[in-house]
Parts: sequence; C-alpha cells; structure tokens
Amino acid sequence: MSRLLLLALVPNVCFAWGFDGHRRLASLMHEPLPAAHCLRGFYAARQTPALQDRACDPDRLRGSDPNEATRHYLEIDWVTPPSAYPRDWQQALEQLRQFATRNGTVPWRVEEQYAGLVSAFRARDVTQVLDRSFFMSHYVTDAFSVLHDTKNFDPNDGLHGRWESDMLDVTANLDAITAQARGLFGTPGRVDPRFATFDIVLVGNGLVPQLISADVAAGGLDAGSGYQRQVLFAQSRELTARRWADALTVMSSLLWMAWAEAGAPELPGFTPGCSRAQPMGPAVLRGYPPPGGWTPLPGPDAGRPDAGRPDAGVDAGTGFGGGSAGGTAGGTGGGGSFGPFPDAGPPGPSEPPEAVGCQCHAAAGWWLLVVLPALLRRRASTARAGQP
Repeated sequence: MSRLLLLALVPNVCFAWGFDGHRRLASLMHEPLPAAHCLRGFYAARQTPALQDRACDPDRLRGSDPNEATRHYLEIDWVTPPSAYPRDWQQALEQLRQFATRNGTVPWRVEEQYAGLVSAFRARDVTQVLDRSFFMSHYVTDAFSVLHDTKNFDPNDGLHGRWESDMLDVTANLDAITAQARGLFGTPGRVDPRFATFDIVLVGNGLVPQLISADVAAGGLDAGSGYQRQVLFAQSRELTARRWADALTVMSSLLWMAWAEAGAPELPGFTPGCSRAQPMGPAVLRGYPPPGGWTPLPGPDAGRPDAGRPDAGVDAGTGFGGGSAGGTAGGTGGGGSFGPFPDAGPPGPSEPPEAVGCQCHAAAGWWLLVVLPALLRRRASTARAGQP
C-alpha cells in the first residue's frame, strides 16, 4: 500500500545525483583519461544524450526490480568500526546474515558491472561497450554520494533530496560544480573495482557531518518555506565537486582498466597517432583520497553477491543491465533507498535506449518533506530489527 501511495504522489521521483546529475557525470567520464589516449577519443566521439540517459536506468529499475535498491549504496557504519565491514561476500553473509544485502551491495555491483565491461571489450562489441560503460557509471558515481555511505541516509528529514536532486536541478549550480570538479581531476590508474569502492565509501562516511552542517546552515532543521537552497549549495559546493572529481577519476580508471584487461583491443576511431598506453600505477585522487592509499588486495575470495543465486549470471547481451539481476538474500530493500521508482520499461533486445528525461521539476517539493521521510523511517525501523 505504501508503495502505491508513494507512486501516486511522486510520479517523477529522482534518486542519488538526480537524473540531471547522472547524465552530466556520464558525459564527463572520459575526461580524466590522458589527453592523447585512443580510449579518451573513442568515448568523446560517442557521447550522445541517449547514452547519457542510459546512466539513469538503474534508478528506473527500482520500479520493476525489487532487488535493485540495495545495489546503489553501502551503509557501512552498521559495523563498528566501519573499516571492519567484511569485503568478502561469503564473510558478509556469515557475519551479517540477511543484513548483508539490506545494508547495501554497491561494491559488489560495481565489480559485477566491471566484469561485464571487460567481456564487452574482449568481444570488441562497441554497442555493448558503450551500453555497459554508461550503465555502470551510475553505480560507480552513486558510491561517491556521502549519503549512500551511511545508515544516516536522510538527515534532517530530507537532506538526501535537497542535496542530491533539488540543488542540482539549478543549472547554474550543476555547471559550477562541473567546472570545479574538472579542476580537481586526479590521475587515472589501476584500482580494484570492489576494494576501491569500499575505500570510497569509508571516505564518504566520514564526510557526513560536514554535509549535515551545510544543511543546518541553510535551515535544514526547519526546511519549510524558509529553507535557503543556495546556502546549501555554497556550503557544500566544494565537497560535492571534490567527490565528483574523484568519481570521474575512478570511473575513467575502470574504463581504462577494463580495456587493458580485455587485451587492449583496437576499436573504431583509434588512429595510428593516438596513445595505446595501459594503466600502470594506482589511480591518484585529488578530492578526498583514501587515507594511506588504496587497500591492498588479498587473494581471490568466494565470489560476488549473486553467486549461486537463481538470478545469477550475466545477461544475454540484451543491452540492459550489464550483469546479473543482483542479490536477494534477506529482503528487498534497506534504509538507504528512496523506495520504488516509476519504471520507464527496459528497452527490447534491439531497441536503443530512449532519452526520456527525468522531469524532476514536475514533482512538488512538499512530498519529500512530508510523505517520504515517514515512509523511510518506517522502512528503516522494520529493516533494522535484529541488526547485528
């Protein structure tokens, strides 16, 4: 009943960075790559509104796939200290039981999507390479939202929407963050998809108080008609730009690594003069680098969260999803999601993604302050009963 009520009230809900934010991030994902590299030119020449909109599809999936929500976040502070959160899926299941999924699975989702991208590069299937790249960008960049890195996912009854979506609905804000992020790109290089995502989440978890302070300065404890959205922007602009710069540095690193791991294949548009260099050293972040660097990798573990599940496996090249349907153990959602998203419907096997647009501005702001926080609190209390 609560899902039906939410859908009726908020037909155009946006999540994470909002559709405008995700499209913008996807449009920039090649820019941190070396300027003369063949892969940078390959992506730059193929940027289209339809592909950028593909980066929004994981949020659309929330309406049709009850397992989708937990793939976008990791509430890492359910474990104390958060750095002790198990990074091996079987260990997470043993220690956290059903909460291994409810707490979020974004590190494993990024790892899964990366593996699909390597396969697409290896097959030299340009359509799949592009589809998987833009789809994967959603999960990679979601991990850089600090409110996707904590169980305190919606402070002050609505900060999640005020920061990630409402603030970025203002084109001037979006442009300013983009410009600042471009000046903070790091150096793409080698990162492990899963372990790097854990490191990213840990850094983001530590930034939550800074974002809450920005919201309080804007009137977040009384976020009615007196709320000053531009104060939130001014107070959180640098934090947001730094996380965006780091997200794009990591995303370009994953693209580069997937191409190299696939054997550095020649692709359409590669010219004799462009660089075919492969990533050698670790990626370097300039925004908020992990203290002490990236976590060293252990030996092979027991697999990804979908291993052994009825819906496990990579899709059959339909151009939708780039991987398996995701984990299901222990429930269909957790405190970190904004509930079901009105489903735009997956494209058919040969149907290209349609740039439908989010129309986020159509949703009146009051729903986020009145209906959604109450629903999220109820979901969170239900989901957390018995949390280890």
